[in-house]
Amino acid sequence: MQLLAVYVVLVVVGEFGTYLIGRSVEHWSETASLPVFLACFFLVLWIAWILAVRLTAPKSA
Repeated sequence: MQLLAVYVVLVVVGEFGTYLIGRSVEHWSETASLPVFLACFFLVLWIAWILAVRLTAPKSA
C-alpha cells in the first residue's frame, strides 16, 4: 500500500511539472507542445515507478 501511495504522490508532483513544461513550450511553439508534453508525461510515469520502488524497498540488515 505504501508503494502505491508514494507512486501517486510522485506522479502528481511530476505531472504538475510536465504541465508547466508543456505550457512554457506552447508559448514558443504550439505544434511542439503536444509531443513534448506527451514525452514528459510518459517519462514521469516511468521514473516515478522506479523511484517509488527504490524508496519503499525493504532495508537490508
